[in-house]
Amino acid sequence: MIKRTVFIVTGEASGDLHGAELARALLKQQPDLRLLGMGGEKMVQAGVELIFDNRQLGVMGLVEVLGRWRSVLAAFGAVRKALERRAVDLVVLIDSPDFNLRVARMAKRLHLPTVYYIGPKVWAWRPGRLKTAKKWVDRMLVIFPFEERLYRDAGVPCEFVGNPLMDEISEMPDRKALRHRYGIPGDAVVIALLPGSRRMEVDRLLDLMAEAFKRIQTDLPSVIGLLPVAPSLSLSEIRQRVSGEKIRLVEGAAPQVLACADFAIIASGTATLEAAVVGTPMVVVYKVSWLTALVGRLLIKIRNVGLVNIIAGRRVAPELLQSDATPEKIAEAVLDYLRHPVKMQEQKKALEEVRRELGPPGAARRAAAEILKILSQTERTVAA
Repeated sequence: MIKRTVFIVTGEASGDLHGAELARALLKQQPDLRLLGMGGEKMVQAGVELIFDNRQLGVMGLVEVLGRWRSVLAAFGAVRKALERRAVDLVVLIDSPDFNLRVARMAKRLHLPTVYYIGPKVWAWRPGRLKTAKKWVDRMLVIFPFEERLYRDAGVPCEFVGNPLMDEISEMPDRKALRHRYGIPGDAVVIALLPGSRRMEVDRLLDLMAEAFKRIQTDLPSVIGLLPVAPSLSLSEIRQRVSGEKIRLVEGAAPQVLACADFAIIASGTATLEAAVVGTPMVVVYKVSWLTALVGRLLIKIRNVGLVNIIAGRRVAPELLQSDATPEKIAEAVLDYLRHPVKMQEQKKALEEVRRELGPPGAARRAAAEILKILSQTERTVAA
């Protein structure tokens, strides 16, 4: 009996995590499935045979992507070769729209059904991608409730399946137990520093956050910093860059680090939602190249860039972007919250509302069910 083959494409560390959860859900519902894809270590552990390691990519922004064009071209070549020669029955794209929408076009030309899980954030910028999705994507599986109507109104078949974070953080971490694990006194003030999972994010934000933390220490000498290092980054390199600072490194475990922290300094992205789920107040920080920022100002159509603020529909967490992202302003924002418990409680209450908007657990399971339903309606591919 010929195994059905699903090809999963992810472009960075967070995509690798979502791809791995989806792979496990697919195999649990259909154990004889064959999974190929572009991803990282977590997808391999989940049973996916990789044709390209996405750790060679992991970039974001116009200028930044151009700097990795050789890796991008190599990835496209590997994906094209696999789709043409590996008897693929269905393609699943996860996030990374600059890369994956081109893969969608490639798949359509090969007459392969395509499902997009965690799609382009057309509500934030480049709404023209709605037309692109309608042309090249057979089904969108979205993770925010407001996205479903947006895509459907544009004529793109779409289902809201819930947010993967609700599975990744299915139980609220025990703050007391976590502090014991990390050797932190129960009454210590802890600041979590999350500079991102991409190398270029860390290059722009880590020194900035470390300097801000040093300024916070001036006012609070006993404060402790915790920094979760993403699997896509070098732990030894990060350790060297923060040596001499009172910052402890933890491999991975961002939700756990956030759960035992009193406050967080976070790069704009999914980590802001992780903080919302565990209820940790934060300040959102981000910097890109001046050219990317210029293009962004012309294209981005929303007032806030932090996901936690977008979902809340208002600014519940401060945002310090570009020229405002300075050690002085970051430290000032953190200390303002730490000195005013009422402000802390107000943000925590708003974060509870955001958590409810993310929906119930089970996103990967529901996404897998939709994918297998579509797969069951497709003809088997015969290997060349």
